[in-house]
Amino acid sequence: MGGALVALSASLALAAPCFADERSPITVVAGARGALAHRLSQELEAAGLPVQVEASPAAAAPGGLLIVVPEGDAGAIEIWSASGGRADLVASVAPDGPLDTRVLRAAELVRALRSAADAPAGATPAPLPPAPVAPAPLPPAPVAPPAAGSGQAWWGPPLRAWAPPPPAFPVSAAPRAALVDVGVAVAVGWQTPGVSLALDASLRLWPSARVGVGLLADLPLVGPTIDAPEGEVGFRATLLGAELVLAPVARTGRFGLVLSPGVGLAHVSASGEARPPYLDSDESTFTALVYGRGEARLRLIDSLALTAGALGGAAIPPVDLRFVGRVTSTFSPLASFSLGVVVER
Repeated sequence: MGGALVALSASLALAAPCFADERSPITVVAGARGALAHRLSQELEAAGLPVQVEASPAAAAPGGLLIVVPEGDAGAIEIWSASGGRADLVASVAPDGPLDTRVLRAAELVRALRSAADAPAGATPAPLPPAPVAPAPLPPAPVAPPAAGSGQAWWGPPLRAWAPPPPAFPVSAAPRAALVDVGVAVAVGWQTPGVSLALDASLRLWPSARVGVGLLADLPLVGPTIDAPEGEVGFRATLLGAELVLAPVARTGRFGLVLSPGVGLAHVSASGEARPPYLDSDESTFTALVYGRGEARLRLIDSLALTAGALGGAAIPPVDLRFVGRVTSTFSPLASFSLGVVVER
């Protein structure tokens, strides 16, 4: 009979750690795992508590405790209780004193909180261990009354205990705006000679969320044709522009808007097939352009958006197209409408 009791006791002792492991693990959140995070996880494991160390709170187990360790081991250790998709601050350890003292204090708070959570309904939870007693501070020096309307009491700065509670700890970070985007679009354009079809390619760099710089290349696919008694001329205009890009609507949402004023250089060429007695002639020249364009975006997936754009501008100076010394058309105003896609990185 005594041997059976000994065997039963041994089997219960071996099963106890398995039952403890079934509890939600305690998550130590440490962006840069330093000495403080390593020492704290060891202390909690030595107390028989399941521990996991993560770089982000998004990986925390639901319904457990989160211990947020500051980078560099110099800030306060915060203890959060995660439940229902959010987390609330329940305790913290100030960043003063030796590292071992802070680790032991944080471990005591976690053990007390876990004991209170595991206690049966109706039981009185054990109180949290008292904080170390600090020496009484010297009375503050008198403070001169602030100017009227400043909103601060004249007897000194507000007490920390009266500050509003901190916001809930975010479980997931807000989406980050892309730093680079590359776009390709097909544009139907109009210039003074006629209608054209072109391929637009753009590159934009975003050093900030709403302001950036970009490049635009407008490459002709089909150009207008001018027919006159002297012959027929094919017209082509290639544009290369530099832009200031602005995002009045945040680029992280489903819908976006980008505005781009720019200046550029256009290469204008005309290739003629003359009727007798005239001779064929090919001519080309460069001219400057000022333009502006707007682009509406509809996000399809995280890094891909559908775009619809419009461009308007003018050549400075205008370029005249002449047949046997006679001006038949002048290239100056231009406009286009485009559809395409943008890939963001």
